[in-house]
Amino acid sequence: MKTDYRCSLTFLAFLCMLKACELCSSIRASRASKFVPEGSSLELSCEVQHCGVLGWTGGWVFQEMQSTEFTRLTPSERIELSNYSSTANSTHLLVHIHNINQSDAGAYKCTITWQLPPQYSNGHVTYVNVTAATVDSSSSGRNLSHRVLLCLSASMCFPLVLGLVRCLTGVSPPPPPVPPRSYTSFAARVKPKNELVYAEVALKKSRRQNDCPKQVPEPTVYSSVHFS
Repeated sequence: MKTDYRCSLTFLAFLCMLKACELCSSIRASRASKFVPEGSSLELSCEVQHCGVLGWTGGWVFQEMQSTEFTRLTPSERIELSNYSSTANSTHLLVHIHNINQSDAGAYKCTITWQLPPQYSNGHVTYVNVTAATVDSSSSGRNLSHRVLLCLSASMCFPLVLGLVRCLTGVSPPPPPVPPRSYTSFAARVKPKNELVYAEVALKKSRRQNDCPKQVPEPTVYSSVHFS
């Protein structure tokens, strides 16, 4: 009886040790499918449970659509790899892909190599599908409204700037137009001088110069009255 009890305890302890080793040598990652527009960015992460044990190596691997093998991702201009420790027993591995294109479509997963005990661990696969680029209607609307406001502001400020420039430069109104020149001769444009005209008047003598003046006839007296 005691021997059976001891064997049971030993078996349970062995299972606990196996479970602890399994938890401390595992990768936590979710299986998923992502649809990412072309030209955007993608970020994936997985958690490595190592329980503080050092000496493990690994990272992210990638499998193209038409390929059957996984290749390890390395940092480049578009691919950024990083990690951080959330606790003393786990570390998060991150991959950030900028300006994604059709060549980035495929399967991604984390793979780790353990030294004690020597083994390999693979996380769940994330399938990435790259779709055609989409235009953000809200951003295009904002850009259009910004352009309209910019044009209105420019049209309102233009008269003020023009008036300020005129005031600073002292621009006077344009002179009146010059009348067209006459194509007549010089002699026609010269004003003639006034000429003096002398007139001679001759008075004729009367034809009856030698005639005697008329005699006035004496009045006729019909009666005369004398008072004494």
